[in-house]
Amino acid sequence: MRLNNKGFTLVELLAAMVILAAIMAIAVPNIIGILNNSKADTYVEDAKKMLSLVEYKVRANPSLRPSTGSCIIQLKDLDNSEFKNPPNNGEYDFNNSFVLVTKQVVDGKTRYEYFVTIIEDLKEGNRGIENKSYTDLYTNEPSELVQNNLRKRASVYTNCTS
Repeated sequence: MRLNNKGFTLVELLAAMVILAAIMAIAVPNIIGILNNSKADTYVEDAKKMLSLVEYKVRANPSLRPSTGSCIIQLKDLDNSEFKNPPNNGEYDFNNSFVLVTKQVVDGKTRYEYFVTIIEDLKEGNRGIENKSYTDLYTNEPSELVQNNLRKRASVYTNCTS
């Protein structure tokens, strides 16, 4: 009597399943990590864009510069067409996403420093970057800059455009 050798044995199927499970256990967390890093990169790039837009706007329009202290320019006051697709499919908070413009006088020289806060509203809270400078954005890892549940505090500051 001849045996039919056309199929797989139970042991072979179990071995294949164990191998696939091991691959999944390694691959899924790595893929999730890559996606999270990509989202953090998007926040940082959007924050850099905001800083650049505000710096250009302040340089082009001296009346926006704070005479003393600091003021903010909100995302709603910028060309915000590039901020329509936040990384987590929420919506950027156009009122509470802003750049703080601070006047510094050192050795008789005036210079302006810029600090960005960008907040994406989500169903379960918010996520974004709070009060970071150019240096912070270029020297820190994006995943270290992004935070959950940021305080919405644009109302604390004077608006530069008022």
